[in-house]
Amino acid sequence: MRFNPVTRYLHLVFLSACFIYGTSIQAQTAASPDKEKEIAAITAEMNTAIEKVKVIVNQRVGALKRTAGMKVSTSSPGWFHDGATKPNFNTVDVRATQETRYADTPYVTSDLNPGYVFIGSHLEFNSMTKYFYTDRTVPKKKLTEAEMLEINRLYRTIGECEKKLLRLNPPPEVAAEESQDGETTEPVRKYEPVPKGNYIKAAIGVSLVLIVYFVYRKFR
Repeated sequence: MRFNPVTRYLHLVFLSACFIYGTSIQAQTAASPDKEKEIAAITAEMNTAIEKVKVIVNQRVGALKRTAGMKVSTSSPGWFHDGATKPNFNTVDVRATQETRYADTPYVTSDLNPGYVFIGSHLEFNSMTKYFYTDRTVPKKKLTEAEMLEINRLYRTIGECEKKLLRLNPPPEVAAEESQDGETTEPVRKYEPVPKGNYIKAAIGVSLVLIVYFVYRKFR
C-alpha cells in the first residue's frame, strides 16, 4: 500500500508524538521513587523527634502510699482536661508555658489514684507539651531547664520537617486549626502546582496542531 505525502507526514507526526509523550512519562516515573524516598526520610526524622519528645514529657513520677496525717490536695476530675493544643513547633518556647501549680502543696492526688500521693513540687503542667501526653491518669514530672531546651530543639526539627513535607506534597486546602491562644483560624486554601508533565503534554498538543496545519497548507 502506498501513502500520499500528507498521510506519510501525519504518520511521522503521530510516531514522534508517541515517542515524546513516552519519554516524558518515563522521566516522571523515574523521579517519583526519589521523591518517595525523600518523603520517607523526612517522615522518619520527624517521627524520631516526636518519640524523643514523648520520652521526656512522659517520665514517670514517683508515687507514695497515702498515710494518715498527710496534708493532701486532690485534683478532680482527673489530672487534666480533655483535648490539647498543637504547639507551633517553629516558635514556641515550652519554658514560658510551664506551670508548677502544686509547688507549695506537700502532697497531691486525684480521684484516678486512690491510696497514692505525689510530691507537689515534683509536678508540672504545660499546655505546650500536653499534645504529647500519653498517659493522663498520672501527673507529669516537672522538667528541668535542660529538658525543656531539648524539647524546644526537637520542636524546631518537627516544624522544619513539616514544612519540607508540605513543600513536597502540598494539600489543596489546609483545614482550620486552633491557635495557641485558643482561637480558631480561618481555613487557608492552597493550590497544588501544575505538574511539569502537563506542560509537556500541552506543548505536544500545540505542536501537533501546528504541524498538521502547515502540512495541510503545503499539500492542499
